Amino acid sequence: MSRLIVLSNRVTLPNPNATQAGGLAVAIEDALNGIGGIWMGWNGKRTTNRQNTFDLLKDQQVEYHTCSFSEAEYQGYYCGFANGALWPLMHDQNQYIDYTDQDYQIYQDVNLKFARQLQKIAQPGDMIWVQDYHFLSIAHYCRQLGMRNRIGFFLHIPFPEYQKWQDLACAPQLAVHLAQYDLLGLQTQRDQKHCYDFLKTTLSLTSHSAQVLRNGHRQVEVKAYPISVHPEAIQRRAQQQTEIDLPFDFSATPEAKHIISVDRIDYSKGLLPKVDALRKCFTESPEILEQLRQFQIACPCRLEVPTYAKLYQDFVQGVAQLNQDFSPNRPPVFDTYYETLGHHALMRLYRKAEICWVNSVYDGMNLVAKEYIAAQDPADPGILILSKYAGAAEQMREALIVDPHDHQSVIKALKLAIKMPKSERIARYRALYKGLTDYDIIYWRDAILKDLKHIGSQYIYRPLNNQASHELILQH
Repeated sequence: MSRLIVLSNRVTLPNPNATQAGGLAVAIEDALNGIGGIWMGWNGKRTTNRQNTFDLLKDQQVEYHTCSFSEAEYQGYYCGFANGALWPLMHDQNQYIDYTDQDYQIYQDVNLKFARQLQKIAQPGDMIWVQDYHFLSIAHYCRQLGMRNRIGFFLHIPFPEYQKWQDLACAPQLAVHLAQYDLLGLQTQRDQKHCYDFLKTTLSLTSHSAQVLRNGHRQVEVKAYPISVHPEAIQRRAQQQTEIDLPFDFSATPEAKHIISVDRIDYSKGLLPKVDALRKCFTESPEILEQLRQFQIACPCRLEVPTYAKLYQDFVQGVAQLNQDFSPNRPPVFDTYYETLGHHALMRLYRKAEICWVNSVYDGMNLVAKEYIAAQDPADPGILILSKYAGAAEQMREALIVDPHDHQSVIKALKLAIKMPKSERIARYRALYKGLTDYDIIYWRDAILKDLKHIGSQYIYRPLNNQASHELILQH
Protein backbone atom coordinates (compact mmCIF):
# COMPACT_ATOMS: atom_id res chain seq x y z
CA MET A 1 0.00 0.00 0.00
CA SER A 2 1.42 3.39 -0.97
CA ARG A 3 2.15 5.96 1.72
CA LEU A 4 2.38 9.73 1.89
CA ILE A 5 5.76 11.12 2.93
CA VAL A 6 5.75 14.79 3.94
CA LEU A 7 9.03 16.69 4.20
CA SER A 8 9.20 20.07 5.92
CA ASN A 9 11.98 22.02 7.58
CA ARG A 10 10.48 21.66 11.05
CA VAL A 11 8.52 18.75 12.44
CA THR A 12 6.12 19.08 15.36
CA LEU A 13 6.57 15.93 17.41
CA PRO A 14 3.50 14.67 19.31
CA ASN A 15 3.39 16.21 22.78
CA PRO A 16 0.10 16.51 24.69
CA ASN A 17 1.53 19.32 26.85
CA ALA A 18 2.83 21.42 23.96
CA THR A 19 1.14 24.52 22.61
CA GLN A 20 1.16 25.49 18.97
CA ALA A 21 0.58 28.94 17.53
CA GLY A 22 -0.62 27.81 14.11
CA GLY A 23 0.87 28.17 10.66
CA LEU A 24 2.57 25.47 8.62
CA ALA A 25 2.98 22.96 11.47
CA VAL A 26 -0.74 22.97 12.27
CA ALA A 27 -1.59 22.79 8.57
CA ILE A 28 0.55 19.66 8.11
CA GLU A 29 -0.84 18.06 11.27
CA ASP A 30 -4.35 18.65 9.97
CA ALA A 31 -3.39 17.39 6.51
CA LEU A 32 -1.97 14.10 7.88
CA ASN A 33 -4.83 13.59 10.31
CA GLY A 34 -6.98 10.68 9.21
CA ILE A 35 -4.75 9.40 6.41
CA GLY A 36 -1.44 8.83 8.18
CA GLY A 37 1.98 8.68 6.62
CA ILE A 38 5.52 9.81 7.35
CA TRP A 39 6.58 13.30 8.42
CA MET A 40 10.26 14.07 7.99
CA GLY A 41 12.31 17.10 8.95
CA TRP A 42 14.50 18.87 11.47
CA ASN A 43 13.91 18.25 15.18
CA GLY A 44 15.05 21.75 16.14
CA LYS A 45 18.30 20.56 17.77
CA ARG A 46 21.80 21.79 16.87
CA THR A 47 24.97 19.75 17.36
CA THR A 48 28.68 20.41 17.06
CA ASN A 49 29.25 17.85 14.32
CA ARG A 50 27.16 16.86 11.31
CA GLN A 51 24.90 13.87 11.89
CA ASN A 52 23.29 11.93 9.06
CA THR A 53 21.20 9.58 11.20
CA PHE A 54 17.47 10.09 11.66
CA ASP A 55 15.41 9.30 14.75
CA LEU A 56 12.10 7.44 14.34
CA LEU A 57 9.00 7.99 16.45
CA LYS A 58 5.59 6.43 15.80
CA ASP A 59 2.37 7.98 17.07
CA GLN A 60 -0.99 6.62 15.92
CA GLN A 61 -0.97 6.73 12.11
CA VAL A 62 2.10 8.93 11.66
CA GLU A 63 5.82 8.09 11.67
CA TYR A 64 8.17 10.96 12.50
CA HIS A 65 11.66 10.88 11.00
CA THR A 66 13.78 13.70 12.39
CA CYS A 67 17.40 14.73 12.48
CA SER A 68 19.53 17.44 14.06
CA PHE A 69 21.59 20.06 12.26
CA SER A 70 25.21 20.82 12.88
CA GLU A 71 25.99 24.43 13.68
CA ALA A 72 27.49 24.80 10.20
CA GLU A 73 24.32 23.39 8.59
CA TYR A 74 22.11 25.65 10.66
CA GLN A 75 24.10 28.77 9.83
CA GLY A 76 24.67 28.01 6.13
CA TYR A 77 21.45 26.24 5.12
CA TYR A 78 18.87 27.81 7.41
CA CYS A 79 20.14 31.26 8.46
CA GLY A 80 22.30 31.67 5.37
CA PHE A 81 20.85 30.68 2.03
CA ALA A 82 17.23 29.87 2.97
CA ASN A 83 16.54 32.93 5.10
CA GLY A 84 19.35 35.24 4.06
CA ALA A 85 18.87 34.90 0.30
CA LEU A 86 15.64 33.09 -0.63
CA TRP A 87 13.34 34.71 1.94
CA PRO A 88 14.04 38.35 0.92
CA LEU A 89 14.01 37.39 -2.77
CA MET A 90 10.59 35.79 -2.46
CA HIS A 91 9.17 38.69 -0.45
CA ASP A 92 10.18 41.37 -2.94
CA GLN A 93 12.96 42.67 -0.69
CA ASN A 94 15.99 42.05 -2.90
CA GLN A 95 17.96 44.77 -1.14
CA TYR A 96 18.26 42.39 1.83
CA ILE A 97 19.61 39.41 -0.15
CA ASP A 98 22.79 38.10 1.50
CA TYR A 99 24.19 35.41 -0.80
CA THR A 100 27.44 33.47 -0.54
CA ASP A 101 28.61 30.46 -2.52
CA GLN A 102 29.42 28.68 0.75
CA ASP A 103 25.87 29.07 2.10
CA TYR A 104 24.45 27.84 -1.20
CA GLN A 105 26.69 24.76 -1.12
CA ILE A 106 25.61 23.94 2.43
CA TYR A 107 21.97 24.37 1.38
CA GLN A 108 22.58 21.84 -1.39
CA ASP A 109 24.35 19.47 1.02
CA VAL A 110 21.36 19.53 3.39
CA ASN A 111 18.94 18.92 0.52
CA LEU A 112 21.06 15.92 -0.53
CA LYS A 113 21.09 14.68 3.07
CA PHE A 114 17.30 14.55 3.15
CA ALA A 115 17.09 13.06 -0.35
CA ARG A 116 19.30 10.19 0.76
CA GLN A 117 17.01 9.54 3.72
CA LEU A 118 14.01 9.59 1.40
CA GLN A 119 15.75 7.02 -0.80
CA LYS A 120 16.23 4.77 2.24
CA ILE A 121 12.61 4.81 3.41
CA ALA A 122 10.50 5.39 0.28
CA GLN A 123 8.84 2.42 -1.34
CA PRO A 124 8.14 2.46 -5.09
CA GLY A 125 4.49 3.51 -4.80
CA ASP A 126 4.94 6.16 -2.09
CA MET A 127 4.17 9.79 -2.89
CA ILE A 128 6.54 12.46 -1.58
CA TRP A 129 5.20 15.91 -0.71
CA VAL A 130 7.88 18.53 -0.07
CA GLN A 131 7.05 21.73 1.79
CA ASP A 132 8.49 25.20 1.26
CA TYR A 133 11.59 27.09 0.19
CA HIS A 134 14.02 25.15 2.37
CA PHE A 135 13.90 22.23 -0.08
CA LEU A 136 13.81 23.58 -3.61
CA SER A 137 16.43 21.02 -4.71
CA ILE A 138 15.14 17.80 -3.12
CA ALA A 139 13.58 16.38 -6.31
CA HIS A 140 16.82 17.02 -8.23
CA TYR A 141 18.77 14.77 -5.85
CA CYS A 142 16.02 12.17 -5.63
CA ARG A 143 16.15 11.82 -9.43
CA GLN A 144 19.95 11.58 -9.32
CA LEU A 145 19.59 8.77 -6.80
CA GLY A 146 17.31 6.95 -9.22
CA MET A 147 14.00 7.54 -7.45
CA ARG A 148 10.92 7.44 -9.69
CA ASN A 149 8.35 8.29 -7.03
CA ARG A 150 5.83 11.01 -7.65
CA ILE A 151 7.23 14.11 -5.96
CA GLY A 152 5.16 17.21 -5.34
CA PHE A 153 6.25 20.54 -3.91
CA PHE A 154 4.26 23.29 -2.20
CA LEU A 155 5.59 26.79 -1.64
CA HIS A 156 3.99 28.49 1.36
CA ILE A 157 5.46 31.93 0.61
CA PRO A 158 5.21 34.10 -2.53
CA PHE A 159 7.01 33.22 -5.76
CA PRO A 160 8.79 36.26 -7.25
CA GLU A 161 8.46 37.36 -10.83
CA TYR A 162 11.16 36.38 -13.33
CA GLN A 163 13.04 39.70 -13.20
CA LYS A 164 13.60 39.44 -9.43
CA TRP A 165 15.44 36.14 -9.84
CA GLN A 166 18.15 37.90 -11.82
CA ASP A 167 19.60 39.14 -8.53
CA LEU A 168 20.38 35.58 -7.45
CA ALA A 169 23.44 34.01 -9.09
CA CYS A 170 22.23 30.43 -8.65
CA ALA A 171 18.76 31.03 -10.13
CA PRO A 172 19.39 28.96 -13.31
CA GLN A 173 20.45 25.95 -11.22
CA LEU A 174 17.40 26.25 -8.99
CA ALA A 175 15.18 26.38 -12.08
CA VAL A 176 16.71 23.08 -13.22
CA HIS A 177 16.07 21.60 -9.79
CA LEU A 178 12.46 22.77 -9.60
CA ALA A 179 11.76 21.24 -12.99
CA GLN A 180 12.43 17.77 -11.51
CA TYR A 181 9.23 17.89 -9.47
CA ASP A 182 6.10 16.38 -10.96
CA LEU A 183 3.85 19.02 -9.41
CA LEU A 184 4.62 22.52 -8.15
CA GLY A 185 1.92 23.99 -5.90
CA LEU A 186 1.68 27.73 -5.22
CA GLN A 187 -0.57 29.82 -2.97
CA THR A 188 -2.16 32.17 -5.52
CA GLN A 189 -2.79 32.66 -9.22
CA ARG A 190 -0.16 35.42 -9.13
CA ASP A 191 2.44 33.01 -7.72
CA GLN A 192 1.47 30.32 -10.21
CA LYS A 193 2.06 32.69 -13.13
CA HIS A 194 5.42 33.85 -11.73
CA CYS A 195 6.64 30.28 -11.24
CA TYR A 196 5.42 29.16 -14.66
CA ASP A 197 7.10 32.13 -16.38
CA PHE A 198 10.34 31.65 -14.42
CA LEU A 199 10.71 28.00 -15.46
CA LYS A 200 9.57 28.52 -19.03
CA THR A 201 11.88 31.48 -19.63
CA THR A 202 14.93 30.25 -17.72
CA LEU A 203 14.92 26.72 -19.16
CA SER A 204 13.30 27.53 -22.55
CA LEU A 205 10.59 24.95 -21.87
CA THR A 206 7.64 24.20 -24.12
CA SER A 207 4.14 25.09 -22.96
CA HIS A 208 1.82 22.09 -22.95
CA SER A 209 -1.01 24.11 -21.40
CA ALA A 210 -1.48 27.12 -19.12
CA GLN A 211 -0.37 24.93 -16.21
CA VAL A 212 1.93 22.30 -17.71
CA LEU A 213 5.46 22.67 -19.06
CA ARG A 214 7.30 20.03 -21.07
CA ASN A 215 10.89 19.34 -20.11
CA GLY A 216 12.10 16.96 -22.82
CA HIS A 217 10.03 13.79 -22.40
CA ARG A 218 9.00 14.91 -18.97
CA GLN A 219 6.44 17.43 -17.80
CA VAL A 220 5.95 19.53 -14.68
CA GLU A 221 2.57 20.88 -13.65
CA VAL A 222 2.43 24.32 -12.01
CA LYS A 223 -0.83 25.07 -10.20
CA ALA A 224 -2.31 27.25 -7.44
CA TYR A 225 -3.70 25.58 -4.31
CA PRO A 226 -4.60 28.22 -1.70
CA ILE A 227 -3.92 26.75 1.73
CA SER A 228 -6.62 27.01 4.37
CA VAL A 229 -7.54 25.94 7.91
CA HIS A 230 -9.93 23.54 9.62
CA PRO A 231 -12.81 25.95 10.40
CA GLU A 232 -15.04 23.53 12.31
CA ALA A 233 -12.18 22.51 14.63
CA ILE A 234 -11.22 26.14 15.22
CA GLN A 235 -14.85 27.06 15.91
CA ARG A 236 -15.14 24.28 18.51
CA ARG A 237 -11.92 25.34 20.20
CA ALA A 238 -12.89 29.01 20.26
CA GLN A 239 -16.24 28.12 21.87
CA GLN A 240 -14.70 26.19 24.77
CA GLN A 241 -15.33 27.94 28.07
CA THR A 242 -12.29 26.67 29.98
CA GLU A 243 -10.34 29.33 31.84
CA ILE A 244 -7.34 30.49 29.85
CA ASP A 245 -5.03 33.35 30.71
CA LEU A 246 -4.86 35.86 27.88
CA PRO A 247 -2.02 38.37 27.51
CA PHE A 248 -4.30 41.38 27.01
CA ASP A 249 -6.85 43.09 29.27
CA PHE A 250 -10.05 43.77 27.37
CA SER A 251 -11.85 45.00 30.48
CA ALA A 252 -9.59 48.06 30.83
CA THR A 253 -11.22 49.65 27.76
CA PRO A 254 -14.74 48.18 27.55
CA GLU A 255 -16.07 50.85 25.19
CA ALA A 256 -13.28 50.49 22.62
CA LYS A 257 -13.05 48.19 19.63
CA HIS A 258 -10.11 45.85 20.20
CA ILE A 259 -7.89 44.97 17.25
CA ILE A 260 -5.91 41.72 17.28
CA SER A 261 -2.87 41.17 15.08
CA VAL A 262 -0.50 38.20 15.15
CA ASP A 263 2.82 38.40 13.31
CA ARG A 264 6.42 37.42 13.44
CA ILE A 265 8.63 40.50 13.50
CA ASP A 266 9.53 40.32 9.83
CA TYR A 267 9.73 43.04 7.19
CA SER A 268 7.05 41.24 5.16
CA LYS A 269 4.41 41.79 7.87
CA GLY A 270 4.02 45.56 7.62
CA LEU A 271 4.56 46.27 11.32
CA LEU A 272 6.29 49.64 10.97
CA PRO A 273 3.70 50.84 8.38
CA LYS A 274 1.02 49.84 10.92
CA VAL A 275 2.56 52.05 13.61
CA ASP A 276 2.82 54.91 11.10
CA ALA A 277 -0.80 54.46 9.98
CA LEU A 278 -2.09 54.56 13.55
CA ARG A 279 -0.06 57.68 14.28
CA LYS A 280 -1.57 59.41 11.27
CA CYS A 281 -5.03 58.18 12.17
CA PHE A 282 -4.86 59.48 15.75
CA THR A 283 -3.35 62.76 14.60
CA GLU A 284 -6.07 63.41 12.02
CA SER A 285 -8.96 62.01 14.06
CA PRO A 286 -8.21 62.28 17.81
CA GLU A 287 -11.68 61.01 18.72
CA ILE A 288 -10.66 57.54 17.49
CA LEU A 289 -8.26 57.26 20.42
CA GLU A 290 -11.23 56.40 22.62
CA GLN A 291 -12.63 53.96 20.06
CA LEU A 292 -9.68 51.73 19.16
CA ARG A 293 -7.05 49.70 20.95
CA GLN A 294 -4.45 47.61 19.15
CA PHE A 295 -3.40 44.25 20.63
CA GLN A 296 -0.33 42.90 18.85
CA ILE A 297 1.34 39.54 19.28
CA ALA A 298 4.78 40.16 17.77
CA CYS A 299 7.15 37.21 17.91
CA PRO A 300 10.84 38.10 17.48
CA CYS A 301 12.69 35.89 15.02
CA ARG A 302 16.16 35.57 13.46
CA LEU A 303 17.60 38.18 15.80
CA GLU A 304 21.09 36.95 14.94
CA VAL A 305 20.53 38.55 11.51
CA PRO A 306 21.32 42.33 11.66
CA THR A 307 18.31 43.25 9.48
CA TYR A 308 15.93 41.53 11.90
CA ALA A 309 17.65 42.85 15.00
CA LYS A 310 17.24 46.41 13.69
CA LEU A 311 13.61 45.80 12.70
CA TYR A 312 12.86 44.51 16.19
CA GLN A 313 14.51 47.54 17.78
CA ASP A 314 12.72 49.98 15.46
CA PHE A 315 9.37 48.35 16.14
CA VAL A 316 9.77 48.38 19.93
CA GLN A 317 10.83 52.03 19.84
CA GLY A 318 8.02 52.97 17.44
CA VAL A 319 5.36 51.39 19.66
CA ALA A 320 6.77 53.00 22.79
CA GLN A 321 6.78 56.43 21.17
CA LEU A 322 3.24 56.00 19.87
CA ASN A 323 1.99 55.10 23.35
CA GLN A 324 3.90 57.96 24.93
CA ASP A 325 2.44 60.45 22.46
CA PHE A 326 -1.17 59.27 22.47
CA SER A 327 -1.86 57.29 25.66
CA PRO A 328 0.53 58.44 28.41
CA ASN A 329 -2.10 58.31 31.18
CA ARG A 330 -4.32 55.47 30.02
CA PRO A 331 -3.93 51.83 28.94
CA PRO A 332 -1.55 51.71 25.98
CA VAL A 333 -3.29 52.26 22.68
CA PHE A 334 -0.81 49.77 21.15
CA ASP A 335 -0.32 46.86 23.54
CA THR A 336 2.26 44.23 22.55
CA TYR A 337 3.09 40.68 23.59
CA TYR A 338 6.44 39.36 22.41
CA GLU A 339 5.98 35.62 22.95
CA THR A 340 4.27 32.78 21.13
CA LEU A 341 0.75 32.08 22.34
CA GLY A 342 -0.76 28.61 22.50
CA HIS A 343 -3.27 27.75 19.78
CA HIS A 344 -6.24 27.39 22.13
CA ALA A 345 -5.55 30.75 23.79
CA LEU A 346 -5.05 32.34 20.39
CA MET A 347 -8.44 31.15 19.15
CA ARG A 348 -10.11 32.57 22.26
CA LEU A 349 -8.30 35.85 21.70
CA TYR A 350 -9.56 35.96 18.10
CA ARG A 351 -13.11 35.41 19.28
CA LYS A 352 -12.97 38.25 21.82
CA ALA A 353 -11.43 40.83 19.48
CA GLU A 354 -13.87 42.93 17.44
CA ILE A 355 -11.34 43.52 14.64
CA CYS A 356 -8.43 41.59 13.14
CA TRP A 357 -5.84 43.57 11.18
CA VAL A 358 -3.47 41.83 8.76
CA ASN A 359 -1.12 44.48 7.36
CA SER A 360 1.34 42.38 5.33
CA VAL A 361 3.31 44.17 2.64
CA TYR A 362 3.93 40.80 0.92
CA ASP A 363 2.64 37.44 2.12
CA GLY A 364 2.10 33.99 0.67
CA MET A 365 -1.31 33.40 2.24
CA ASN A 366 -1.50 34.50 5.89
CA LEU A 367 -3.52 31.98 7.87
CA VAL A 368 -4.16 34.47 10.68
CA ALA A 369 -6.87 36.00 8.48
CA LYS A 370 -8.56 32.64 7.99
CA GLU A 371 -8.17 31.53 11.61
CA TYR A 372 -9.73 34.78 12.83
CA ILE A 373 -12.86 34.30 10.72
CA ALA A 374 -13.10 30.63 11.71
CA ALA A 375 -13.02 31.56 15.41
CA GLN A 376 -15.79 34.18 15.33
CA ASP A 377 -19.14 34.03 17.09
CA PRO A 378 -21.65 33.65 14.21
CA ALA A 379 -24.21 35.74 16.10
CA ASP A 380 -21.84 38.65 16.72
CA PRO A 381 -18.77 38.33 14.47
CA GLY A 382 -15.82 40.66 14.17
CA ILE A 383 -14.39 42.44 11.14
CA LEU A 384 -11.31 41.44 9.14
CA ILE A 385 -9.04 44.19 7.78
CA LEU A 386 -6.80 42.52 5.21
CA SER A 387 -3.87 43.76 3.17
CA LYS A 388 -4.29 43.38 -0.58
CA TYR A 389 -0.73 42.00 -0.64
CA ALA A 390 -1.62 38.94 1.44
CA GLY A 391 -2.46 35.87 -0.62
CA ALA A 392 -5.67 35.47 1.38
CA ALA A 393 -7.04 38.63 -0.26
CA GLU A 394 -7.62 36.68 -3.51
CA GLN A 395 -10.25 34.59 -1.73
CA MET A 396 -11.48 36.77 1.12
CA ARG A 397 -13.01 39.63 -0.82
CA GLU A 398 -15.66 40.30 1.84
CA ALA A 399 -12.95 41.55 4.21
CA LEU A 400 -12.04 45.23 4.28
CA ILE A 401 -9.16 45.19 1.79
CA VAL A 402 -6.47 47.82 2.36
CA ASP A 403 -3.16 48.96 0.93
CA PRO A 404 -0.68 49.07 3.85
CA HIS A 405 1.40 51.65 1.97
CA ASP A 406 -1.60 54.01 1.78
CA HIS A 407 -2.44 55.44 5.19
CA GLN A 408 -5.78 56.81 4.01
CA SER A 409 -6.80 53.36 2.81
CA VAL A 410 -6.09 51.95 6.28
CA ILE A 411 -7.74 54.84 8.15
CA LYS A 412 -10.89 54.48 6.06
CA ALA A 413 -11.07 50.76 6.88
CA LEU A 414 -10.56 51.39 10.61
CA LYS A 415 -13.41 53.92 10.64
CA LEU A 416 -15.67 51.54 8.71
CA ALA A 417 -14.90 48.72 11.15
CA ILE A 418 -15.75 50.91 14.15
CA LYS A 419 -19.17 51.90 12.79
CA MET A 420 -20.16 48.80 10.81
CA PRO A 421 -23.68 47.64 11.75
CA LYS A 422 -24.17 44.14 13.06
CA SER A 423 -26.20 43.07 10.03
CA GLU A 424 -23.33 43.90 7.68
CA ARG A 425 -20.78 42.21 9.94
CA ILE A 426 -22.87 39.03 9.90
CA ALA A 427 -23.31 39.13 6.12
CA ARG A 428 -19.59 39.53 5.54
CA TYR A 429 -18.78 36.82 8.09
CA ARG A 430 -21.19 34.30 6.56
CA ALA A 431 -19.67 34.74 3.11
CA LEU A 432 -16.12 34.46 4.46
CA TYR A 433 -16.91 31.44 6.62
CA LYS A 434 -18.59 29.67 3.72
CA GLY A 435 -15.40 30.14 1.73
CA LEU A 436 -13.45 28.48 4.53
CA THR A 437 -15.78 25.50 4.78
CA ASP A 438 -15.99 25.02 1.01
CA TYR A 439 -12.19 25.11 0.66
CA ASP A 440 -10.76 23.98 3.98
CA ILE A 441 -7.42 22.33 4.85
CA ILE A 442 -8.74 18.89 3.91
CA TYR A 443 -9.87 20.18 0.50
CA TRP A 444 -6.38 21.68 0.03
CA ARG A 445 -4.67 18.42 0.93
CA ASP A 446 -6.95 16.26 -1.19
CA ALA A 447 -6.73 18.55 -4.23
CA ILE A 448 -2.93 18.44 -4.25
CA LEU A 449 -2.65 14.71 -3.57
CA LYS A 450 -5.31 13.88 -6.15
CA ASP A 451 -3.39 15.78 -8.83
CA LEU A 452 -0.08 14.28 -7.73
CA LYS A 453 -1.52 10.77 -7.76
CA HIS A 454 -2.70 11.13 -11.36
CA ILE A 455 0.66 12.37 -12.62
CA GLY A 456 2.74 9.59 -14.12
CA SER A 457 6.32 9.60 -12.85
CA GLN A 458 8.01 7.58 -15.60
CA TYR A 459 11.32 9.33 -15.84
CA ILE A 460 14.62 9.58 -14.04
CA TYR A 461 17.24 12.25 -14.06
CA ARG A 462 20.72 11.51 -15.45
CA PRO A 463 23.33 14.26 -14.88
CA LEU A 464 25.85 15.05 -17.58
CA ASN A 465 29.47 16.00 -17.03
CA ASN A 466 28.48 19.66 -17.32
CA GLN A 467 26.55 20.32 -14.10
CA ALA A 468 24.57 23.10 -15.75
CA SER A 469 23.24 20.63 -18.33
CA HIS A 470 20.58 18.03 -17.74
CA GLU A 471 18.89 15.23 -19.60
CA LEU A 472 15.66 13.41 -18.86
CA ILE A 473 15.52 9.84 -20.12
CA LEU A 474 12.32 7.92 -20.71
CA GLN A 475 12.24 4.53 -18.95
CA HIS A 476 10.81 1.78 -21.11
